[in-house]
Order: sequence, then C-alpha cells, then structure tokens
Amino acid sequence: MGESEAQRPLYGRLMKAIDVQHTWGNRVGFVKLPLIMLDIRLYGGAIAQFYMVTEALEAQLERHADHKLVAHVRRAIALPDLAPGYAADLRQIFGDGAWPAPTAATDEYVDALRRAGPVELVAALFILYGALVVGGGKQTQRKVKRLLPGCDHVLFDVSEDMRAARRRFKNAFTSIGKDHAGVAAVAPECADDLVRYASLYMRRNNAVVLSVRVTPGWFWPAVAVGAAAVAVAVARRRR
Repeated sequence: MGESEAQRPLYGRLMKAIDVQHTWGNRVGFVKLPLIMLDIRLYGGAIAQFYMVTEALEAQLERHADHKLVAHVRRAIALPDLAPGYAADLRQIFGDGAWPAPTAATDEYVDALRRAGPVELVAALFILYGALVVGGGKQTQRKVKRLLPGCDHVLFDVSEDMRAARRRFKNAFTSIGKDHAGVAAVAPECADDLVRYASLYMRRNNAVVLSVRVTPGWFWPAVAVGAAAVAVAVARRRR
C-alpha cells in the first residue's frame, strides 16, 4: 500500500503545502525584482519589510524558548538570529535615521506573529528562515552585491557551511514526530497544524512581497534605459 500523507516525512509535507503559494510568489518576484534592483533604496525598502517580520518572529521565539517544539527546532537548526543581518544592511543603506515604514501587509504579519502560539511560530520560522537557508549563502551574497554594490548584503551570510545548514534545517523538521533511538518523539501531535500554518504564512509572505514599492520618484523618465540594463544583469545572474 502507498504511504499516506500523514506518514510522509514532515519536511516533505511542509514543502508540498507551500508549493502553490511559493510558485506564485516566485512569479511576482520575477516581475518585481528587476524594478527593485533599479535603486538600492527600493531594495532597502523591500528588505526592511522582512527585517520587521523576522525581528518580530525572533522576539516571540525567545518568549517561548522553553516550549519543547520551539526549543527542538532552534537547537536543531543551530543558526543565530537572522534579523541582525537585515539590520546591518539597512544601516548601510539608510544610516541610523528613519528606515522605511511597514506596509499594511507587514503590519498584519507582525500582529499575527505577536498573537501566535509556539506551533504557529515554528511554522513561520520554516517560511522566513527557509528562504535564507535555501537561498542564502556567500554565493548569493556575491551575486547580489554585483547588482547592488551599495551595501554588504549581510542578510545572506547565514552560515559558513550552507550545505550543512540546509541539512540541519531539513532534519530539524523531518525529525518532528519521530522516535529517535528510544528518545520520545517531539510533538507528533503538532504535525498537521504545522502544515496548515506553513501554508498560511507563505500567503502572508506573498502579501508582503506584493505590498513592496517598486517605483522610485525618477522611475518613469528612466524606465526604458534602466529596465533594459537590469534585465540584462538579472539574466546573467540566472545563468
């Protein structure tokens, strides 16, 4: 007999749950990315939104640090907080003055995190950390720096060994609900809720992406030349 959905490794179930929203988000990003890459301050406005939600997530994870599921995932992924990397880049772009304000979608996301319980927070971690663990690293950092040299792009500097970081991240979620060498399984009753919340937070991520401003004040006079140049740069980055 085939394996039931509930019997599949949790990491695979989580990835399947976000697949449709992730594909949609990638399509939106493909349209917006060349426009954002026209201006370091537009890029800063975009990463500022994810700085705010990541900072809120990490504050709430610390608040629930003793919960068995939160403790398990944080220990298993073995990564430092990620919000300081965003903050370092934002200081380089905007200085110590006013940083971009949250969009309505970001405000809604932050409010949801502040109300969330531990299981919901772990699902949000899967989305927000997963984006940088899967897509970050020194290689990504170098590529983005070539396109936007206005900051160090510290936010992508997640780990010295990205292959190991990705393996730990996957194993952190795959191991939930499993009995390892006689050690009691971690929160098996949470698996279905994690899958449901992961889908919800992927939608919240997409709402933030959709809310990001992509046109500077000088955009329309320069769009023909600028968009063409950025399209070439993005095409080279994808090779």
